[in-house]
Amino acid sequence: MSCQLNVFADFHNITSVRNFLFPELRSEPPVSNEVSENDGWDEDWGSWGEEGGEDPDIPDGREPDDKHQWLQECVISLSPTNDIVAVAHSDRCVLLSQKFNSGGVSSGMDTKYKIVWEGSLQQEEGEQITAIMCLPLASQKRSMQGGPDWTCVIVGFSSGYIRFYTETGTLLLSQLLHSEPVQRLKCRTYEPPRFLGDNEQHEELLILFKRALVTIDGFSLFQSLRACRNQVARAAASGSESTLQPPPLAYKKWAIQEQEKVLDLCSCGVNTPNPFDHMRTAAMLGGPSANIRPTPPAAGLFITSGVGPYVGFFYAVEGSSQPILSDVAYAVAHKLKSAIMSAASGWLGFGSKHKEEEKQRPKIEPATPIPMRFGLPDKRRLGDSIYLSPNNSYVATTDSFGRVILVDVERGTAVRMWKGYRDAQLGWVQVKEYVHHGGEDGSKERIAQFLIIYAPRRGILEAWTAASGPRVAAFNVPKHCRLISPGYGMMGLNNVTCKGVKGKVFQCALIEPSGVVKSVDIPFHLALSDKNSKRARDLHLLKKLKQLLKDSKEETAELQSSVIQLLQDTRISHVTQQGVERVLATKYVSSQFMQEVLRSCSSHITNRGQDSQDINSKLLVRFCQTHSDLLQMYDKITQNGKQASEQSTNIAEILVESLHISNPESTHIMNQLSSDKLQTDSDPVAKKVRFDITEIFHPSDFLSCFQFQPNLSENEPSKHRSINVSDSITQEKRVGLGRFIFSQCTNPDGSSDSLSTVIQSCNISPNLLLDLLVLYWLSEEDRTLEMIPNLHRVLKVLVSLTDQSNVLAKPGGTAMWWKKMRYSCSHSPRIQPAYILALVCRSLCGEVVQNQSKGKDPDADTETRGEMSSQGGDGPPQDLEDWSLLVKQLEDVLALKNLLRVGKTNNIAEVTVSKILEGGRGSISEAVAYMIASLELHTGDLYDTSMTHSTEKMELGTESAHSTQSTTIRNLQGYLIELQKRLPHSLENEVLLCNICWENAIIWFKDLDKVQHLGDATEYLKLVTNAVLRHGVASMLWHRFVKKKFQALAQLMEKVGKVPKDRLSRKEVGIGEAYMPAFAGFTVDLIQILREANCEVNEMPVFNIEPIWQTVRGPSSLVEQAIEQKITNYGLLTHHYNLAVIMSAVLTFNMKSAKVMTLFDAKGKHAFFNDFTQHPLLPSQNVDSALTSSRKEFLSRIVTCAVSTLDSSQGSPTHQAHQGPKKDAAATKWPALVLELAKDFGLDLDFFKRQHVIELYSGGHDKKAEEVLLTVNDREFMGSQLLLVAGRRVAHYLLESHKMDGVKLLTNVSPVLSKWLRSLEPGQLRRPEADVQSIAMLIHHVANYLPEGTPEYELAISLVDLVQSMS
Repeated sequence: MSCQLNVFADFHNITSVRNFLFPELRSEPPVSNEVSENDGWDEDWGSWGEEGGEDPDIPDGREPDDKHQWLQECVISLSPTNDIVAVAHSDRCVLLSQKFNSGGVSSGMDTKYKIVWEGSLQQEEGEQITAIMCLPLASQKRSMQGGPDWTCVIVGFSSGYIRFYTETGTLLLSQLLHSEPVQRLKCRTYEPPRFLGDNEQHEELLILFKRALVTIDGFSLFQSLRACRNQVARAAASGSESTLQPPPLAYKKWAIQEQEKVLDLCSCGVNTPNPFDHMRTAAMLGGPSANIRPTPPAAGLFITSGVGPYVGFFYAVEGSSQPILSDVAYAVAHKLKSAIMSAASGWLGFGSKHKEEEKQRPKIEPATPIPMRFGLPDKRRLGDSIYLSPNNSYVATTDSFGRVILVDVERGTAVRMWKGYRDAQLGWVQVKEYVHHGGEDGSKERIAQFLIIYAPRRGILEAWTAASGPRVAAFNVPKHCRLISPGYGMMGLNNVTCKGVKGKVFQCALIEPSGVVKSVDIPFHLALSDKNSKRARDLHLLKKLKQLLKDSKEETAELQSSVIQLLQDTRISHVTQQGVERVLATKYVSSQFMQEVLRSCSSHITNRGQDSQDINSKLLVRFCQTHSDLLQMYDKITQNGKQASEQSTNIAEILVESLHISNPESTHIMNQLSSDKLQTDSDPVAKKVRFDITEIFHPSDFLSCFQFQPNLSENEPSKHRSINVSDSITQEKRVGLGRFIFSQCTNPDGSSDSLSTVIQSCNISPNLLLDLLVLYWLSEEDRTLEMIPNLHRVLKVLVSLTDQSNVLAKPGGTAMWWKKMRYSCSHSPRIQPAYILALVCRSLCGEVVQNQSKGKDPDADTETRGEMSSQGGDGPPQDLEDWSLLVKQLEDVLALKNLLRVGKTNNIAEVTVSKILEGGRGSISEAVAYMIASLELHTGDLYDTSMTHSTEKMELGTESAHSTQSTTIRNLQGYLIELQKRLPHSLENEVLLCNICWENAIIWFKDLDKVQHLGDATEYLKLVTNAVLRHGVASMLWHRFVKKKFQALAQLMEKVGKVPKDRLSRKEVGIGEAYMPAFAGFTVDLIQILREANCEVNEMPVFNIEPIWQTVRGPSSLVEQAIEQKITNYGLLTHHYNLAVIMSAVLTFNMKSAKVMTLFDAKGKHAFFNDFTQHPLLPSQNVDSALTSSRKEFLSRIVTCAVSTLDSSQGSPTHQAHQGPKKDAAATKWPALVLELAKDFGLDLDFFKRQHVIELYSGGHDKKAEEVLLTVNDREFMGSQLLLVAGRRVAHYLLESHKMDGVKLLTNVSPVLSKWLRSLEPGQLRRPEADVQSIAMLIHHVANYLPEGTPEYELAISLVDLVQSMS
């Protein structure tokens, strides 16, 4: 890589900038580049060993015209973050900002500098702009991604004023610090120290006047500018004038003495000298009698450039001058130059209301003299400018004699001089060394300093190594350019916020008259040596090789020869290896191409002889040999993929022959996989598109999967140690690598003999190949029994290649080889491939043990044989037992997975052997229960076949009208029965019911609107026969899911006094208004289950687990936690049950003005929502009459609402057929609940029975009323109430429905009866219409209930006669 001049910015229309700043040049066309660009490096490398060439031939002709020098005459500042450019001339200024370029695709630049503000900045008569700076300020927000918050434009004027503006030209602050013109603006920003003991570079702004220097502390400036900007933003938003003053600026003012004229200056920061320099300085300044301080004082170093002396060194001792707080009262009311404040017609001032014409001249603070300690005297030489290097080691100056002089800052001496650079412009570029290997300390990185010199008269830009190095680059550039080297970064950073922030986008940039901005990029290696550097030459060849491979699209003979020639021309082995790696990573290059390149590179190095080979050359030879072996393996595998074999297609014969098992065992294995095969075949998701492996796995992809660890040891213990699978590749690529190598194992028609040969001849570790094989085998489901022979053969080869100590364990122990494979099988979610792999591994393990026990090795010692014989005598080895156990566990999990596939729910977690072993004793029943709950199956769908053992079967799901759902349920029942036979303890009915109940509750709790799942949970819980278990699960449901929601709902209903609206209920409870009645009803059922279980007595249940799952570990199961629950308080349960019934009634019937908590006294309210195991003070039945009356009234309303539900069912026959049973159930349920509440409250039960009868007769439900009438105890009172109902029915019949007949009939009755009938109001009955037979039956009951001799009895007898006449 060579030095480059790269375009990184561009002006949108630089002509408009020139025309605004120089109106006299408006008629001139835009300036174009005079000389074409060059990359600075001669492409002809044949003269590599010759002496350095001459400078580019630049004509040294006449002076350019003034019309082309406008850029040289301007004052320019480019922000180091490349966001703002400020160009000024005379009193005019143009601000440009990076904006999106709509034509960026065609021009290659996404953004360009566009004008955001232009205008005159003159505020004092005759003042002009003499200095300008764009200073980016860091953001204090974490979301800014390291960019600046905003950029402040600082402008110095000939009047001495220093003014601060925003990016849009809005004036923030104006300050008069000295009465002379501002000559230079310099800045120092924070840079983290390179080494631990270095001083931190503090931030400051330097303002150079003719005879004075002002330094403003960076922190004070940062805070002041932020405050001013915020004040301007508030004033612009409100449109009003603001008089708040900004924080004062803390600055120091120095008077430069002992130098005739100062034109430029730089600050080297504050440093503490070492003791020797301290004593030397004290002796030189004070003489022999000088007093030497015990501690060297810290001092700031300022280096100036000018006349008499040419360069001066000034030391400002810390503490010698106190900071001055600027008198901001004199920074008065400047009109804002922004469009925002112009629209608002506002004026912004800081502490003054006087008119601009009447303002006084600000007070000028006196300067503290700063003496010059020493300098470089040269009376005739005039220093124009001075530039400090980034590491503060050197300063470079330009002078009136056309010289560039480099000065050592620490020694104070000139160390180098360049001649012939009149009007030169300088800049610095600092480059860090690129470290290939990560993890090294950043302080150990070497840093190179390059001095950039632009000679405008010659049109040349040069890069020189600082101090003593050669010129590393030269570029022909246009004349009249401007070289920009800010030397500072972003202000406002510190040792914490500087991390991750790029304060400088560029270090040195060249602005051409055409508007193109180019940055100078220099690689580090150019600072190492001169033009004959082997590294620079090899890097250039490497770059040429990369470009050659990039430009080519396919391999050719010419490309191959060119690549080999370039690699052989390189001299450094490390660079050669980079080139080889680039060739190996090229996609379109074939394996033969790569092998030829590797062969040529290896032979080229070995032909040099052993004496001329260094360590890197030997490593490169080993690198080439290793990758050549991998490519040969790639070719063999690719060719073997086209071969086929002939083998038996009888699966039973395959199993018996390969696994060495009996026929019954083979039949058992086929039965295990038959159901899974049906599931896979019927599942359309399992069918996937397949591609040819050789078409998508290129040689470059194959090589990129491996990493090479070089080793030159002659006595290498293992030939496989140098190749490993790369850690950086993804899991998908690992699977692809395993598929490429072992695809023959999964091809029933393929042959694995050739693959076995490849495995035996390759240099890859058997452990590594085993990992790839297992990973690939377990990556897909479509593994069948026909694949067992190929898998068995390949695994057998891998076992034979590995060390026998890996596959044979000591007595009682396990081998790591088999243990690792068992781990993969037990953790794989693809059960069928894991099951087949476990069968093959069990067979191989048996073969290994059997071969060892036979003692085929005649050289084996007696001790080893004795160990093996004792191992065989005590029983089968531990590895065989573990494999047999794993096979049985996989069979159970396979059956479990077949059951879970019936549901086809996407959110069911994948089951593995390891998850079951680590999930606790209830993990199997939890998985089945979750599947059943997700399918929303009710108790009737599974009750007969899986919950009971009765011979009688109910029909599957009355609501399962569709054949698909019925088929699913039937399949589910079949698989569940089969699985219960396998796992009788884990899937015991009681255990399964409890888990289904729990999973339904979890589903409801995740989505509270799915309240039906809570109802299913209570229904499944009711089927649990053991009261202890039912009580424990119900108690856990209450505390885990229901209690808080129930409490929130009760408090909300007490607050609003009615059914809460949907928005309010969702906010407070989380349940919608439409689901509130169902939730309250299910809560009543849950508490009732607790009450019933509390009263029953059962033995404590015992839960077992299958023998092969005895090693399960993990949390306790649900049923184990349930039987450990404490006994609940029956009285407290009843108390909450009454509240739940009341709440359910209010929500069901939408009752108004019903505060549920007011129906209980203070004791009752205090007892609510306590834990059911506690024993608080409960209320008694002795309460005041007001509470009794309110309870009685509320329960009466419930009875009325319950009976009124029957009225809507008396419609059409179709409607009655669908809604009748539900209405009747509600009308029967609620009066019974009212009687239960009345009993607990101590109220008169007969009152509610009589009301129930009256409400039923009022609605015309005579048959139901007659059933309830038999339970009434107070017959006389009942008769009196029924007499009124009968009278109203008769009155309605005679006076409204049959008026003509009614008049005749009423003339024949007694006046008393007639008057009584006319006084009744039939409208008080909900259904006054009734036939004569029903009226006669009702009057018959009235006559039987009333005692004889009473006036009411006489009326009843009269009604009997009247009704007889009506009929």
